[in-house]
This record gives sequence, C-alpha cells and structure tokens, in this order.
Amino acid sequence: MSDKPPILDDFFVDAVTEVLNIGMGSAAAALSEMISDEVKLSVPGVEFVSRLGATTIIGEKTKTDVSGVHQNFQGAFGGDAILLFPEDQSLELVRAVLQQDDISLTDLTDMEQEAMTEIGNVILNACLCSMADMFKQEIRGEMPEFVKGSLKQIFSAEGSLANTEAVVLLLNMDFAVETKSLEGYVTFLMDVESVQQFKRAIENMLGM
Repeated sequence: MSDKPPILDDFFVDAVTEVLNIGMGSAAAALSEMISDEVKLSVPGVEFVSRLGATTIIGEKTKTDVSGVHQNFQGAFGGDAILLFPEDQSLELVRAVLQQDDISLTDLTDMEQEAMTEIGNVILNACLCSMADMFKQEIRGEMPEFVKGSLKQIFSAEGSLANTEAVVLLLNMDFAVETKSLEGYVTFLMDVESVQQFKRAIENMLGM
C-alpha cells in the first residue's frame, strides 16, 4: 500500500463529483435531443489515480479494446480529456444514436468514428463547460479526435501529456438509453501543476 497522501481529499473529490454530475446532466439533455429519446448520464464515482492505475481499473472492467474520443483542453487548467467505451458497447451506442438496430456490423464499424466523435464532442464539452461555468473561468477545448485500440496504446500515445507522469481524474460514467445500459469512462489527464490549479479553482468556487 502506498504511503502517499491523496492528491485531493474526500471533501474536494465530492465537490468535483457534484460539478461533473451537473455537466453530465447537460450532456444527457443534448444527447436526448440528438437521438429523440431519453438519455440518462451520471457519475457515481470519481477518483484521482496514476496513468497506470487508470489503465488497470478500466482494463479490469472492459477486458477488450476500447473506442472513444480524445480532446485537449487549456485555460484555467489544462490537460487531455478522453471518453472511452468498451468496443462492443461503443457499437451499441452508435446503433442507438443512428436509431437503427438492424444495421450490419460492417456498416456500423464504418460509421463508428463519425458517431462516436459527435457523442464525445457533446459529453466532453458538457463537462468542460460545466467546470468553466462553476469556476467562472475560461476552459477551451480543441477539436475532438476519434481513438481506438488498447488502453495501453491510448494512454501512452494521446495528447500533450504523453511523455509526462500525468495524474488522471477518472470518472466512472453510467450511460442509459432506451433499454440499453452502458458503462463508459471519462478521464482527464493533467500534470501536477494543473491538478493544483484545479484544486484552487474548487477552493475559489467554494469561497475558501
């Protein structure tokens, strides 16, 4: 067991969870309008871990390659946001967005990149906008990019923090649409300085 103190204590983690659940509410509303059906999104768990820790935690649950979207962001604090779904659930999500349950796997795979990029753009920007609004600071997201492969490949190759010891803010995300119940993950990779800026933004929001 590590003797290192937690990056943020439980009080701050609870505050982060509240902020991000507000963002997920905005994302769910936007996605519901996009697919003309109710979408429910929530963040039951938030934790700060190492890049290896994030790979291990997600890998134990997915046990497959993943698909998702990567987006770099800058402003009050910076880093890389990544939305991830297990590959089979990614395709189910694309089916739901396209509203075509009978679409062939070949056609589905061809459409996956465009559909997942659109979904990721909505979810990641909702999270970033929620934080920017709550913190009353600017956070700018760049153009989202589709990613696919093993967790190790994605976490070692993506974004501006590829060669640093990034801290990962890991969100376990419950995603429900129609009769489908999917589980995805949103990760924010930040260096230590960005995490401290993030903490100060929470302190300012709470008047501390």
